[in-house]
Amino acid sequence: MYRLVVTEFANEDLDNIVSYIAVQLDNPMVAAAFLDEVERCYGFLKSNPLMYERCHDVRLEADGYRKATINNYVLVYKVDETAKTVIIYRFFYGAQNYILLI
Repeated sequence: MYRLVVTEFANEDLDNIVSYIAVQLDNPMVAAAFLDEVERCYGFLKSNPLMYERCHDVRLEADGYRKATINNYVLVYKVDETAKTVIIYRFFYGAQNYILLI
């Protein structure tokens, strides 16, 4: 079992996404369902963090970044095998060019 560390940036990203869905799109049920999917993904990361693909960008892949897709969003993370830790760095909208933001 791996320990999950969520960075401040990732927490802010998640808050912004949920707020956008619930308030701007006026759809709190979809926002809640998204949070459920995030929790489900966190569970997978704790038990098998290598199940998701590496980032396709050469630099990010070389640095060990991986990504999980949740609905229209991408969760970017790294695995520290030595410490048995998964570090979640950011959440991005799928159409965003997140490669430049990491």
